[in-house]
Amino acid sequence: MNETLIIAGGSIDIAFACDYLKNRRFEHIIAVDGGLESAMKMNLVPGYIVGDFDTVSRDILDSYRTNPNIVFRQYHPEKDFSDTQSAIRLAMELETLSITIFGGIGTRMDHSLANIQLLQMPLEQGIDAVIINSHNRIRLLGVKRKEIEMKKSEYKYVSILPMSDCVTGLTLTGMKYPLGNYEMNMEQAISLGVSNEIVEEPAVVKLKSGKIVLIESRD
Repeated sequence: MNETLIIAGGSIDIAFACDYLKNRRFEHIIAVDGGLESAMKMNLVPGYIVGDFDTVSRDILDSYRTNPNIVFRQYHPEKDFSDTQSAIRLAMELETLSITIFGGIGTRMDHSLANIQLLQMPLEQGIDAVIINSHNRIRLLGVKRKEIEMKKSEYKYVSILPMSDCVTGLTLTGMKYPLGNYEMNMEQAISLGVSNEIVEEPAVVKLKSGKIVLIESRD
């Protein structure tokens, strides 16, 4: 299966990431600028390294430049897109079927929100894309991916937030707080879906139109 791992900048729990990668295989690994330091800590050799390289140390970057099997895509710091966007675009060029992103969220709230919004790019193509760390697993639903089945996991809570003005036909089954064909809008119910829990497997989340942010989380 053609799956892609993107290692972006941001907060990455290396122990969690290494444990997550056990028994998982990715066809492509893309390191994004400062995420290259995390890749080194995880002993991963990416096939692609992208970015303007304004946050990764020169020593780390140079150590990877000696590998002829790594493709570098370097951009000017003054550009109209982020390094993470360029990595997602590259993954889509590689015709990946799923994208897993380490990093991307952290102390910079502007970067975190932008990277969550960037998940709309693969969503438009029907590609499963997720940002994951030790406390959160984040994906979008809508457009070409309108339904997902979920099982209980290490993440206790499931939160659903509208990402479009109106979400129609929102149905939650197997949840502590179920919904049936509900219309969620930004003005009246933006926080209605916060902190739900899975009580039966498989739990199902589906919608008819609009977009939602689906966040599995734990404290």
